[in-house]
Amino acid sequence: MATEIVRESKILLNNDNYALWLLPMKAKLHKAKSLTIVTGIHTYAYAEIVQHLNQEVLAYVSSTQTETDEFNGYKLWQLLKQKYAGNDLTSRTTALKKYLAVEYDSFSAFLPLIRSANQKIVLSKLALDDQVKTILMLDKLPPEFHSFKTNISMNFETESFEEVLKKLEDFAAQNQLNELKKRSTSPISSQATMYTRSSDPDISGHTEDSCYQKHPEKRAPKSVASSSKQHSSHLTRYTQEDKEYLQQKYPDLHL
Repeated sequence: MATEIVRESKILLNNDNYALWLLPMKAKLHKAKSLTIVTGIHTYAYAEIVQHLNQEVLAYVSSTQTETDEFNGYKLWQLLKQKYAGNDLTSRTTALKKYLAVEYDSFSAFLPLIRSANQKIVLSKLALDDQVKTILMLDKLPPEFHSFKTNISMNFETESFEEVLKKLEDFAAQNQLNELKKRSTSPISSQATMYTRSSDPDISGHTEDSCYQKHPEKRAPKSVASSSKQHSSHLTRYTQEDKEYLQQKYPDLHL
């Protein structure tokens, strides 16, 4: 006879998972007929919420709540909402800046960071278009995602941001890019350094410039980066043009 084992897993609130924690917490309070009571003083609702906080958040609550607010379900609910969600101008600005600050280091780290930053935007109730979020996210991806960026740029107006992220995840898996890390800058050649050794090894401290003063015809021409390469180098980071666009679209935000 098969025995069914049911395990109840608690999702403990930490500094990064408020959106994930909120729904099951509401469900538990609803089941306990306490959800509507978090709008007023109720010790049972308070106790239920406290059981789903990790040590760091418990320490924050203990150091922040006043003595008169202890066992007040409403006060605790509002305290957590204000810290981790918020809907004022400051929290919206902070959420947007967090999103803009995300950088690509490796895909396995990048995707969770983008999703976490997007959650904060949603919770802050900032009405940031999915198209804008998609464009800013695509700019952060390295050249290996060029074909994905091209494909999405032709259809992104009809797709939600979550759909784009799901396609990005599938693309990375199909092309074995999950562990792809940001390319490190190649070492600068010795001829391009500020202090360059002369080709004459017998002269200590002899620089290339002082050497070629006597033999200018032997100096190798220095390469100049093309304008197209200079332009493409900024496509994977938040640019001044992006900032100006967002300032015009969302003038109330202090970017």
